Amino acid sequence: MVNYSKREDIGVIEFNDTDSKVNLLSRANLDALTHIIDRIIEQENPLKSLFFVSKKEDIFIAGADIKELAEIRTREQALELCRKGQELFNKIEGLDFPTFAVVNGACIGGGLELALSCRYIFSTNNKKVRFGLPEIKLGIVPGFGGIHRLIHRVGLRSANSLIFSGKLINVKEALDLDLISRIIPEPQQFCYKKLNSSMWRPVHREEPDRKLTDEIEKHEREILADKILQEHAKNSFSAYLLASKYKNYKWADNGTDRECSVNRCAIAGAGAMGRGIAYLVSSEMGISVDLREIDKAALKKARLYIKRVYDDAVERGLLRPAEARGRFKCIAFGNGCLKEADIVIETVTEDIATKKSLFAKTEPELRKNCIIASNTSCISINELAKSLERPENFIGVHFFNPAYKMKLVEVVPSELTDRSVIERTMLFLQRLRKIPVIVKDSPGFLVNRMLLPYLNEALFMLQEGHSAEDIDAAMLWFGMPVGPLRLLNDIGIGVVYRASRILEDGFGSRLRMSKMLEELFDQGKSLNAKNITHDLRKTPFLKSKLYQDIVSRLLFPVQREARLCLEEKVVETKEIVDLALLLGVGFPGSKRIW
Repeated sequence: MVNYSKREDIGVIEFNDTDSKVNLLSRANLDALTHIIDRIIEQENPLKSLFFVSKKEDIFIAGADIKELAEIRTREQALELCRKGQELFNKIEGLDFPTFAVVNGACIGGGLELALSCRYIFSTNNKKVRFGLPEIKLGIVPGFGGIHRLIHRVGLRSANSLIFSGKLINVKEALDLDLISRIIPEPQQFCYKKLNSSMWRPVHREEPDRKLTDEIEKHEREILADKILQEHAKNSFSAYLLASKYKNYKWADNGTDRECSVNRCAIAGAGAMGRGIAYLVSSEMGISVDLREIDKAALKKARLYIKRVYDDAVERGLLRPAEARGRFKCIAFGNGCLKEADIVIETVTEDIATKKSLFAKTEPELRKNCIIASNTSCISINELAKSLERPENFIGVHFFNPAYKMKLVEVVPSELTDRSVIERTMLFLQRLRKIPVIVKDSPGFLVNRMLLPYLNEALFMLQEGHSAEDIDAAMLWFGMPVGPLRLLNDIGIGVVYRASRILEDGFGSRLRMSKMLEELFDQGKSLNAKNITHDLRKTPFLKSKLYQDIVSRLLFPVQREARLCLEEKVVETKEIVDLALLLGVGFPGSKRIW
């Protein structure tokens, strides 16, 4: 929704999509904004100035409506959308009085293109403010004139860096680039009349050549119209929409909203996963977290790690110092009482005997309705449930490392898990801003069932004489965030070995473990990281047969296990497999395993 109001001789255009958490430049909003600008141009008494603001907290405009972009079927539809946006923003740029974009949150994609058409961009110091043109990550380019306006605003080199990386920058970085004119107080704290445009520095380095910009915009339309119909873009749109769908998915039986009943959390184990989950729960929910660990050295290490992560969040402007201190204090480090916990998450070593022993000691301390969750990545939830007096309270919740960054969580009920426990767990995870998916109990569940054969295949190829550089570079070119050998090192030889052993025991020779992995584990060694940690994206064999052979061979077991997981009803739909690969493995959104 776009509203226009006039305060004496000052115009204010407010964005507030009432049916959405963010403001989008949908077709309806573009039409509404065009109508308003046309009225302003035609009115007899000219405005002294015009302000573009958002009524939403932490959002200016988050770009175009991806759903609408995904629905474009013809080149002419794409050209018409670009033309409409370009004509509108040219009208705004051509207004003969000062125009101001007042940014108090995400100003991304089409939102930044709109802001760039204004004479001045003001920004608050809100930690959620981000500027950027991330269209390239969706396989397209900015389509509303943002390319030439950004070049005029910040210069060719800085503009190219932002456009071709798709990265988002914060307020300070934007001010340093001269992208914004000034940092101002929160919108409710300033008066429009006091914002005299003569006080602010101009935003354009030079007046744009209209004939040249017309040619640039025509070229921009042509490029976007070509790219938006390609498979790369279509897959990227569907990946974005898929993640959005499951982000707020209604898991309750009746589809209604319910409150999360978890008000206190306990975590057993202060290793990498335990401390990551402790930070996640305290930072996202602000509730009491008891991090339980008998090893005092591990507990001390966890405390230092979590403090460092909080300090980093403050330094990057994600949290205020007082907020970080308060949430850090939510965590009790020690071996305290568990009687008040609503959920206990076990994160100890991936060993069935160790986990069963922990449950036997822990369960008597818990309330009768306390959820007991295991963060196991491969061990059978049905088998673990046998060690509990109240197996109906038990469930698998497999976070991915680092827990506070990775969005996907596999939720694995046992045959005896109560439906209310599943629902409460899903609501808890959504409160943590995670995307939980329900997976049937099976060796490796879903993600590791596909990932571990991929990692082992990379080791088989290494054994056969392929170089580590070629193996990792091929998958970097393909679009993975890191190569398989680098990923194996990051996960840890011990973790991959134990999980691979479970898969081989469960599925036999089809998922056999690499002999090299076994040897590395027995010898307590890692791969030679020196050869596989440097930037391999520049390796010049993108179109070579070697590249194709490596990619095909590494992805074959992933595709095979994905199909088998569907046949065996580990998950119900292809889209959940796609979501798991996207968020759990880092599979490129522009591609599909099928």
